[in-house]
Amino acid sequence: MAKRKSSEKSIESLKSAAVKLFASRGYANTSLEDVANAAGFTKGAVYYHFKAKENLLLDMLEDIEARSIGIADPAVRALNGTVADKVVLFNRLQARWASECPNDLAILMLTSIESASQPTTVARRVTAIYSKIEALLSDILEEGKRTGEIASAASVEDAVLGIIAIHDGNMLLWYRSGCHPVMGRKLALAARHLSLQQVHGISSDGEPVPKTDFAAKNPHLG
Repeated sequence: MAKRKSSEKSIESLKSAAVKLFASRGYANTSLEDVANAAGFTKGAVYYHFKAKENLLLDMLEDIEARSIGIADPAVRALNGTVADKVVLFNRLQARWASECPNDLAILMLTSIESASQPTTVARRVTAIYSKIEALLSDILEEGKRTGEIASAASVEDAVLGIIAIHDGNMLLWYRSGCHPVMGRKLALAARHLSLQQVHGISSDGEPVPKTDFAAKNPHLG
């Protein structure tokens, strides 16, 4: 038991060091020796736990998914509200994740760029994270079609693409600002407004989806 706890602690220490290095330097520019030195371990210890740098990154991406869409997905699906309510909650939870774990955001963005168009396990892992986001948003909007909130002929695919573009663009702008809290609040409001425009644009019979008062009812999520 003590040995297992010690091993788990070592793994967490190594991942904590790797998160900071991968976020600041990028995966490609960080060696396992860099990670070992930052964590106070030997290079052999890193190989013992992860065998290869790719395995370390894959483990970290799994953690990032759990802290981001892994939290947002069940919370949004469980919400008893309108399409607009659910889109607002999705944006709020993703903004909270970025605020609490900015290094996660940097790693996901950098890894997305570094692994783009490459047939690697890392690229597939990044794609899987985004596929989960796409599936959640698609399900929300398709549900809106069933309830009559969304026009039956509306393109859910286009709306989902628009919401994800807003999501990723805002995250990048916030990180480029040095994770400034004031900029973060402005971008969160912009994301909410623009995402709701996407929903309003495909609402039933061209009528706007009723504006949500979800934020007012749930200030603890702000």
